[in-house]
Amino acid sequence: MKKSLSIVIPVHNVQSSIGAEVDRLLEIVSDLTTDFELMIVDDGSTDGTEEVLYEISCRYPQVRSRRYTPRQGKATAIDLGLAAAAGEVVMIEDMERKLTTEDIQSLWAMHFDASAAHSKAMPQRPAPQPVKPQPQKPEPLLPGDPQPLKQDLLSRLSSWGADISELESLTEYSLPEEVASAEPNEPVQPPAPRLKMPRFLRRIQEFATGE
Repeated sequence: MKKSLSIVIPVHNVQSSIGAEVDRLLEIVSDLTTDFELMIVDDGSTDGTEEVLYEISCRYPQVRSRRYTPRQGKATAIDLGLAAAAGEVVMIEDMERKLTTEDIQSLWAMHFDASAAHSKAMPQRPAPQPVKPQPQKPEPLLPGDPQPLKQDLLSRLSSWGADISELESLTEYSLPEEVASAEPNEPVQPPAPRLKMPRFLRRIQEFATGE
């Protein structure tokens, strides 16, 4: 994917040479990317540099310029140009030591080689694995806690509860039959009262039947 490029150029009194340099740079950079700009910073020129830069920026939308006075030096001009540059890749050209075509192409290619190497070097994060819930272990019983019943005792209690329930159901359903079998003229004797179940058997029944 192509990225944007900015070339920052600090200048001072370059009225006669800046036009040709801009034309040369535009020709070189246009072969690398269509998204670029030339950021020219006028470091307090006293000749006609300001007027020339205005004409160039009107002619080429890729050329931008900044100016300040009085002159503060090349380092200040570079800082101002870097702060105003909009490109993802930024190069700096000194008018006394101009960038050649090979320099610009090498710097541009070097940036993409470094980006590709950085992308390969970054480790791929493994996809997160779902965490399986661990079964909770029962808490150990303390000496004062009630102890669980053994399996054989639970089986016997359940059997007793089933027998008791069966006996009660047989007694309840047999009463109406005995009343119906009595002779019409004979007085009907009230059924014998049922004996109350002992309390401990009732508790066993409730425990075994889950009531």
